[in-house]
Amino acid sequence: MKTIFALALATVTATSANAATTDAEAFASLKKLAGEWCGPAMMKGMPPAHSVVRVTADGSAVEEVTFPSTKMEMLSVYHMDRGSLVMTHYYMLGNQPHVKLNTRKSTATELVFDFAGGTNLNPRRDQHMHSLTLTLPSRAKGAAQKLSFTGVSWKDGKPNPACASTMTLVR
Repeated sequence: MKTIFALALATVTATSANAATTDAEAFASLKKLAGEWCGPAMMKGMPPAHSVVRVTADGSAVEEVTFPSTKMEMLSVYHMDRGSLVMTHYYMLGNQPHVKLNTRKSTATELVFDFAGGTNLNPRRDQHMHSLTLTLPSRAKGAAQKLSFTGVSWKDGKPNPACASTMTLVR
């Protein structure tokens, strides 16, 4: 009987971790990322990954500064827009791609954002961030606080190699 209960509990736990998420639940999860995150370089020739995340505007936005205080500094701002979770990425190349949470592909532990337009860019020509996947830290008690991301930029209408890193919460 204990074995059946343990198997049932494991199945429910695995299923809930892979269950779809709503835009509001995903935004609440992003707010829990507030802090400073560091990890290895995303790609050869880049500095180590470093992001500072904070909740701002009375909880209505989450701001992420990547590579703070460097010439590569970039800003991403997540917020709700008419019930959808969106993000504008202020890219170091001077454009501002917009991405939107894809709730069909996202789960409680993995948030998938797809390109939804932008300003100051021609998506068929200009290099820009085109998609982002965030794998959120485990909620298990005592688990290391690790945040993984994979980003794909596009140039000339085609994807560039993905950049990825896993960062650890440092404070």
